[in-house]
Amino acid sequence: MPSDLGAKDLRLLLAEKQLPTGGWAALSSSPQTALEPTALACVALGFEFEPVHDRAMQFLLRAQNPNGSWPVFLGDDQEGAWVTSLVLIALHDRVEAVPERLKGAAWLVDSTGQESDWLWKWKFRTTDRHVRFDPDKFGWPWVPHTCSWVVPTAFSILALHQLPCGCGFDAGSSRVQLGIEMLLDRACPGGGWNAGNGVVYGVTLAPHPDDTAIALLALNHDRQEPVVQMSVDWLEGVAPTLSAPWSLAWSILALAAHQRPVEALVQALSHFPDADVLEDTSTLAIACLALDRQRALAAFGVTA
Repeated sequence: MPSDLGAKDLRLLLAEKQLPTGGWAALSSSPQTALEPTALACVALGFEFEPVHDRAMQFLLRAQNPNGSWPVFLGDDQEGAWVTSLVLIALHDRVEAVPERLKGAAWLVDSTGQESDWLWKWKFRTTDRHVRFDPDKFGWPWVPHTCSWVVPTAFSILALHQLPCGCGFDAGSSRVQLGIEMLLDRACPGGGWNAGNGVVYGVTLAPHPDDTAIALLALNHDRQEPVVQMSVDWLEGVAPTLSAPWSLAWSILALAAHQRPVEALVQALSHFPDADVLEDTSTLAIACLALDRQRALAAFGVTA
């Protein structure tokens, strides 16, 4: 990325990639609208790009499944998918979308990892001992009828934290607490998170910067937890070595949320070669957010 391109310039580039449907494709070369890049683009652009933002909002509302969830791609995943949490975050400030948000939140509260079922709990406690986690502490899956994973759990926590007070979701707070306990339980022994479990077949797995950063955003209110403090330290140490803009951008947001200095990381991202021609739309959106981190954290409901 040339040094004279800032957050506003990248947001203009992102806006130009909007498809006629009102959404964005996962890759610039694709004509297929996807919900993940669309939701992230909405968060990145905000009301400053009102016509683009409005078209995107209308697309998101049209894409909602009858059960309140959202699919990964328009017309797929009628049972719903993990992107429901991202869409709820994108719709957070839209008053006209309150009915759709409440319907989506109800689906999210009812969505659980497969290990929450009693038979799966018995399985993980008796016959399947290859993974080390407490099945009583479950989060959210990528798609229904599968086990909990770190990223969908983190985004679900962020989305449910943004529910308006008095909306009637009494189960929402307990569901969020279970998700938090799941993240704390499945951290890697030395800090950080990978996609799922910290130990498999007795082997300690290495954490991933992006999974760790997203988990830390969701655990912003749990900074006193030793696992969280250890994970922030790990991410702060590894962030200067990152060469992928996706991981670097998420790391900037997470470290800023936990009040660690990020100026050098922001400079590294802003001078990243060819970031203005990124094919991956979600990465471009996250780069926009990292370069405007205070507004981004507010959009995710995180206080630094």
